[in-house]
Amino acid sequence: MDTHATVREFEAAGIETRQAEAIVKAMTWSRNDLVTKTDLAGFAKKEDLEELKSRLDALSAKMERFATKAYLEKFATKEDLERFASKEDLERFATKEDLEELKSRVDSLSAKMELFVTKEESKRFATKEDLVVLRAEMAAMKSDLEKQISSAVNKMMICMISMSALIVGLMKYL
Repeated sequence: MDTHATVREFEAAGIETRQAEAIVKAMTWSRNDLVTKTDLAGFAKKEDLEELKSRLDALSAKMERFATKAYLEKFATKEDLERFASKEDLERFATKEDLEELKSRVDSLSAKMELFVTKEESKRFATKEDLVVLRAEMAAMKSDLEKQISSAVNKMMICMISMSALIVGLMKYL
Protein backbone atom coordinates (compact mmCIF):
# COMPACT_ATOMS: atom_id res chain seq x y z
CA MET A 1 0.00 0.00 0.00
CA ASP A 2 1.39 3.36 -1.01
CA THR A 3 0.71 5.51 2.07
CA HIS A 4 1.74 8.80 0.47
CA ALA A 5 -0.61 8.31 -2.50
CA THR A 6 -3.45 7.36 -0.14
CA VAL A 7 -2.92 10.53 1.93
CA ARG A 8 -3.06 12.61 -1.30
CA GLU A 9 -6.34 10.93 -2.29
CA PHE A 10 -7.89 11.80 1.10
CA GLU A 11 -6.68 15.39 0.73
CA ALA A 12 -8.23 15.55 -2.74
CA ALA A 13 -11.51 14.39 -1.19
CA GLY A 14 -11.42 17.35 1.20
CA ILE A 15 -9.87 15.81 4.33
CA GLU A 16 -7.17 17.77 6.11
CA THR A 17 -3.59 16.52 5.84
CA ARG A 18 -3.26 15.61 9.55
CA GLN A 19 -6.53 13.66 9.52
CA ALA A 20 -5.61 11.92 6.24
CA GLU A 21 -2.24 10.90 7.68
CA ALA A 22 -3.91 9.60 10.87
CA ILE A 23 -6.43 7.57 8.83
CA VAL A 24 -3.67 6.09 6.62
CA LYS A 25 -1.61 5.26 9.70
CA ALA A 26 -4.58 3.45 11.28
CA MET A 27 -5.23 1.60 8.02
CA THR A 28 -1.59 0.49 7.87
CA TRP A 29 -1.69 -0.81 11.44
CA SER A 30 -4.94 -2.65 10.91
CA ARG A 31 -3.66 -4.14 7.67
CA ASN A 32 -0.62 -5.46 9.50
CA ASP A 33 -2.93 -7.01 12.09
CA LEU A 34 -5.05 -8.85 9.50
CA VAL A 35 -4.73 -12.62 9.35
CA THR A 36 -4.52 -14.11 5.88
CA LYS A 37 -5.45 -17.61 4.71
CA THR A 38 -1.76 -18.53 4.53
CA ASP A 39 -1.39 -17.43 8.13
CA LEU A 40 -4.33 -19.61 9.13
CA ALA A 41 -2.88 -22.63 7.33
CA GLY A 42 0.06 -22.55 9.71
CA PHE A 43 -2.14 -22.86 12.79
CA ALA A 44 -3.19 -26.22 14.18
CA LYS A 45 -6.70 -27.43 13.56
CA LYS A 46 -8.99 -28.79 16.22
CA GLU A 47 -8.46 -32.34 14.91
CA ASP A 48 -4.71 -31.90 15.12
CA LEU A 49 -5.00 -30.77 18.72
CA GLU A 50 -7.25 -33.72 19.60
CA GLU A 51 -4.79 -36.16 18.01
CA LEU A 52 -1.92 -34.54 19.87
CA LYS A 53 -3.85 -34.72 23.13
CA SER A 54 -4.58 -38.44 22.67
CA ARG A 55 -0.93 -39.14 21.85
CA LEU A 56 0.18 -37.25 24.94
CA ASP A 57 -2.30 -39.20 27.07
CA ALA A 58 -1.00 -42.51 25.71
CA LEU A 59 2.58 -41.43 26.28
CA SER A 60 1.74 -40.31 29.80
CA ALA A 61 0.16 -43.69 30.57
CA LYS A 62 3.23 -45.50 29.27
CA MET A 63 5.49 -43.30 31.37
CA GLU A 64 3.41 -44.03 34.47
CA ARG A 65 3.68 -47.78 33.87
CA PHE A 66 7.42 -47.49 33.29
CA ALA A 67 7.93 -45.33 36.37
CA THR A 68 5.95 -47.77 38.47
CA LYS A 69 7.93 -50.75 37.15
CA ALA A 70 11.24 -48.97 37.67
CA TYR A 71 10.17 -47.94 41.16
CA LEU A 72 9.20 -51.51 42.04
CA GLU A 73 12.47 -52.89 40.66
CA LYS A 74 14.32 -50.75 43.19
CA PHE A 75 12.84 -52.89 45.89
CA ALA A 76 13.40 -56.26 44.22
CA THR A 77 14.23 -59.13 46.52
CA LYS A 78 16.90 -61.73 45.91
CA GLU A 79 14.24 -64.11 44.59
CA ASP A 80 13.04 -61.46 42.15
CA LEU A 81 16.57 -60.92 40.88
CA GLU A 82 17.05 -64.67 40.36
CA ARG A 83 14.08 -64.59 37.98
CA PHE A 84 15.99 -62.21 35.70
CA ALA A 85 18.31 -65.03 34.65
CA SER A 86 16.74 -67.73 32.54
CA LYS A 87 17.25 -71.42 33.18
CA GLU A 88 19.60 -71.58 30.19
CA ASP A 89 21.73 -68.83 31.71
CA LEU A 90 21.92 -70.66 35.02
CA GLU A 91 22.87 -73.94 33.32
CA ARG A 92 25.83 -72.26 31.64
CA PHE A 93 27.35 -71.17 34.94
CA ALA A 94 30.09 -73.36 36.34
CA THR A 95 29.23 -74.63 39.79
CA LYS A 96 31.72 -75.10 42.60
CA GLU A 97 31.45 -78.87 42.16
CA ASP A 98 32.23 -78.57 38.42
CA LEU A 99 35.35 -76.58 39.18
CA GLU A 100 36.47 -78.99 41.93
CA GLU A 101 35.97 -81.97 39.60
CA LEU A 102 37.94 -80.23 36.90
CA LYS A 103 40.72 -79.40 39.36
CA SER A 104 40.96 -83.01 40.51
CA ARG A 105 41.11 -84.22 36.89
CA VAL A 106 43.81 -81.67 36.11
CA ASP A 107 45.79 -82.78 39.15
CA SER A 108 45.51 -86.46 38.22
CA LEU A 109 46.45 -85.81 34.59
CA SER A 110 49.42 -83.67 35.56
CA ALA A 111 50.56 -86.39 37.97
CA LYS A 112 50.30 -88.98 35.20
CA MET A 113 52.23 -86.75 32.83
CA GLU A 114 55.02 -86.33 35.37
CA LEU A 115 55.23 -90.09 35.75
CA PHE A 116 55.41 -90.63 32.01
CA VAL A 117 58.12 -88.09 31.59
CA THR A 118 60.47 -89.58 34.14
CA LYS A 119 63.30 -91.75 32.88
CA GLU A 120 62.36 -94.71 35.04
CA GLU A 121 58.88 -94.85 33.49
CA SER A 122 60.24 -94.69 29.95
CA LYS A 123 62.76 -97.48 30.69
CA ARG A 124 59.92 -99.81 31.74
CA PHE A 125 58.48 -99.80 28.22
CA ALA A 126 60.08 -102.43 26.07
CA THR A 127 59.29 -101.18 22.60
CA LYS A 128 59.04 -97.97 20.64
CA GLU A 129 55.44 -98.84 19.79
CA ASP A 130 54.55 -98.72 23.48
CA LEU A 131 56.13 -95.26 23.72
CA VAL A 132 54.21 -94.06 20.64
CA VAL A 133 50.92 -95.31 22.12
CA LEU A 134 51.76 -93.67 25.44
CA ARG A 135 52.57 -90.35 23.74
CA ALA A 136 49.30 -90.50 21.79
CA GLU A 137 47.37 -91.10 25.02
CA MET A 138 49.17 -88.18 26.64
CA ALA A 139 48.36 -85.92 23.68
CA ALA A 140 44.69 -86.95 23.84
CA MET A 141 44.59 -86.29 27.59
CA LYS A 142 46.28 -82.92 27.09
CA SER A 143 43.78 -81.97 24.37
CA ASP A 144 40.87 -83.05 26.59
CA LEU A 145 42.30 -81.07 29.49
CA GLU A 146 42.69 -77.94 27.34
CA LYS A 147 39.07 -78.25 26.16
CA GLN A 148 37.82 -78.62 29.73
CA ILE A 149 39.89 -75.67 30.93
CA SER A 150 38.65 -73.55 28.03
CA SER A 151 35.05 -74.53 28.79
CA ALA A 152 35.49 -73.73 32.48
CA VAL A 153 37.07 -70.36 31.67
CA ASN A 154 34.19 -69.55 29.31
CA LYS A 155 31.65 -70.49 31.98
CA MET A 156 33.43 -68.35 34.55
CA MET A 157 33.60 -65.39 32.14
CA ILE A 158 29.88 -65.65 31.40
CA CYS A 159 29.18 -65.79 35.12
CA MET A 160 31.40 -62.78 35.82
CA ILE A 161 29.86 -60.76 32.99
CA SER A 162 26.34 -61.60 34.14
CA MET A 163 27.17 -60.71 37.72
CA SER A 164 28.80 -57.45 36.59
CA ALA A 165 25.71 -56.54 34.59
CA LEU A 166 23.52 -57.38 37.57
CA ILE A 167 25.67 -55.25 39.89
CA VAL A 168 25.60 -52.32 37.46
CA GLY A 169 21.84 -52.68 37.17
CA LEU A 170 21.45 -52.71 40.93
CA MET A 171 23.72 -49.69 41.36
CA LYS A 172 21.46 -47.66 39.08
CA TYR A 173 18.62 -48.14 41.54
CA LEU A 174 20.57 -47.36 44.69
